[in-house]
Amino acid sequence: MFSPLAQGFPPLPDGNSVDLGRLLMNMGLAVVWTFVASVSFAVAISIGLRLFHALIPGLDEIGELKKGNMAVALVFATFIISLTAIVVAILLK
Repeated sequence: MFSPLAQGFPPLPDGNSVDLGRLLMNMGLAVVWTFVASVSFAVAISIGLRLFHALIPGLDEIGELKKGNMAVALVFATFIISLTAIVVAILLK
């Protein structure tokens, strides 16, 4: 499922053959992908939590969390982790 994570690290270049332009380009792309991932996670989790709230009417999730209800906390955490796994699968595709 997460095969790109199991591929390992790319080969490291020799100490004498470092290409500064390619290095800066890769750093820039890493920053762009970080921004894309953060926006994707923010949108997916906010939409998901609104959907979760709409699917379970009559339950005050935040109030239950403030009371220390661990069952609601576990369901919330599982839901957020599931949304995160979906977003990661889409971004790695």
